[in-house]
Amino acid sequence: DRAGVPVTCSSVEAQEAAWPAGPSAAPAAMAEHNERLLLEMEMNPALLQGNTRERWEAISDLDTFFTRVYSYFHERGLRCMLASRIISLLMLAFTIVFTGYLVEAVNWDGLIHECVDEASCASVTLLRPDAFARPSPFLVLFLVLFSLYWLWMLAHFFWDLRALLEMRAFYRDKLHVDDSDLLVVSWDTVVQRVVELQRTARLCIVKDQLTAHDIANRILRKENFMVAFVNRGLLPLDPLPAVPSLCMLTKTLEWNLEVCILDAMFDKQGFRIRQAFADDLRGLQRRLVMAGVLNLILSPFIAAFMLIFFFLRHAEEFHRRPAASAFSRDYSLRARWMMREFNELPHIFEARMLASTHDATAYVQQFPAPLLTLFARFVTFLIGSLAAVLIV
Repeated sequence: DRAGVPVTCSSVEAQEAAWPAGPSAAPAAMAEHNERLLLEMEMNPALLQGNTRERWEAISDLDTFFTRVYSYFHERGLRCMLASRIISLLMLAFTIVFTGYLVEAVNWDGLIHECVDEASCASVTLLRPDAFARPSPFLVLFLVLFSLYWLWMLAHFFWDLRALLEMRAFYRDKLHVDDSDLLVVSWDTVVQRVVELQRTARLCIVKDQLTAHDIANRILRKENFMVAFVNRGLLPLDPLPAVPSLCMLTKTLEWNLEVCILDAMFDKQGFRIRQAFADDLRGLQRRLVMAGVLNLILSPFIAAFMLIFFFLRHAEEFHRRPAASAFSRDYSLRARWMMREFNELPHIFEARMLASTHDATAYVQQFPAPLLTLFARFVTFLIGSLAAVLIV
């Protein structure tokens, strides 16, 4: 019973099995001891292999491994993954440089106050001669923060490069799937070949056979807890009970919950919930307070960056199709988590949401909101005007 969303029995059992055992498990101390030994062998294959170098057999961290397997499939191979990351770096660098150039180099004072007709506009210089001579402190902090973030993303790109090359070798040598085949190969085929590989290479030591449910549960371990949090009402997402439509679950809040709760919940191997996490309430409060303070300090810079990035990304669309851009509807982040099933992979979930968008939009249009429509038209007019000025 998840707020009207059906849950399979196996999914609930998979979630309950991940929580730490209570006092009722004391009589099964011997069974728990044996299970712990098996888990230690899984997390440390050297106990079985001696000091030989670990390759693809006996993976030490199956959660990370299967997550990388799925990411490689979902992003369609090495070339697409590298292109996506490089383009993201270039877009971020362009946004940072263009923001500094737009704020400091453009002669806004002359364009606004001196440019009144064609003759006067011809005499106004577009660029300031003293650009970047005395930049504002806010702009300096903005450029420094996001430049450091860009450098961190660049370092992360090179850090992940080796893992991407190893995953390409795994697909090519173990699963016999080339990057070109990923355009047409389904995830079920990849899972079937991983299951067949388990019979000979023993990727997992604890179990003799892997199933699609085991692999999905490994990949979506943290997402399953997020689904449970939202559907069980464990997150205070309604700050104003008088306005139930006001939901505070944003992407930024989701990232903070992942860092403060989900990342701190599991042990180093990402397999079991740490007992210290379940007992340390003050630690959770301390992490949430620190995250709140950090978000409060960075919120002006993040808001400015997101506004500029949103405008650059959608300016041409607002200029061509302002009505379609303003009145287009999509599921909220809270609705997505409520409608998502346990162990439902992202590409399956997105296909299901895309298939329902047309009918959901038609249903919502039966209940018009005049005030919201007027406000959307006003915002569309402002953004479309700015886009038209900059484009022309």
